[in-house]
Amino acid sequence: AIASSVAPGQKLLVVDNGVFGARLGEIAALHEIATVRVAYPAGEVARVADVEAALDADSAIRAVAVCHHETSVGLLNPVGQLGALCRERDVLLLVDAVSSLGAEDLDVERDRIDVCWSSANKCLHAISGVGFVCVHPRVWERIDDIEPRSYYLDLRRYRDAADLAQTPFTPAVQNFFALEAACDEFLEDGHAARVHMYAGRNAKVRAGLERLGMPPFTRTGKESHTLVTARLPARHTFDTLQAALRAEGYIIYNCKPPLAGRYFQVANMGELAPETLDGFLAVLAQVVGSA
Repeated sequence: AIASSVAPGQKLLVVDNGVFGARLGEIAALHEIATVRVAYPAGEVARVADVEAALDADSAIRAVAVCHHETSVGLLNPVGQLGALCRERDVLLLVDAVSSLGAEDLDVERDRIDVCWSSANKCLHAISGVGFVCVHPRVWERIDDIEPRSYYLDLRRYRDAADLAQTPFTPAVQNFFALEAACDEFLEDGHAARVHMYAGRNAKVRAGLERLGMPPFTRTGKESHTLVTARLPARHTFDTLQAALRAEGYIIYNCKPPLAGRYFQVANMGELAPETLDGFLAVLAQVVGSA
């Protein structure tokens, strides 16, 4: 999406409030796309006014890239407000929805997102191996004359193949069937029900961790419903906590710098039974209590 959407001589504005926002800028740099960074310390939600000021200051910015869910800190960025701003300024909005699609309130039309990408696994409950991109019709005329920067990852090549109900290269067919089944299940449940389910799961994990003395990293009101970033318990390093939980069949995730060593993450993505969450919290209580 990034390599296909910014023409030579144009700039990409990158919203960077975590590791994955920073990665968008790294991708652009790899393709020699000039970038403007609107950066924040870890734990801050992006502010639309800052993006607006950056657009005012540089007319060469023709696209804005942002992570809907900045997974490294567990915060949701205001893509709807950014979409309104970008459409008003006639600038493309590129959104990473890899860890939010299926669990959060997101609508590419309502939020005026021009290019949105996500993955079959995580909150759609399929298996890894399929990524997909949703492209607004207004994007194609803007990118038709951009020389491809990648052979395999040129959006226009996929558009041309899609006209024939194909992909341009041999697909992982079994993964497509798995995604189709997952989408059927999602539609049967309904978007609102899935969002409600994820909110309930996350509230249970968040409350359980806090009861055990592991408060969340942020309390902005913009936390995601798919994971919790929590402080490591007293008398535990990440390695000792991970080893104790792994021995009981549960996996937690280490935070990336600058939170590594002080915080850890628990995801509640995927096909999880309520008993799994209860079991995790019970085991965690035993581990912390016996430390």
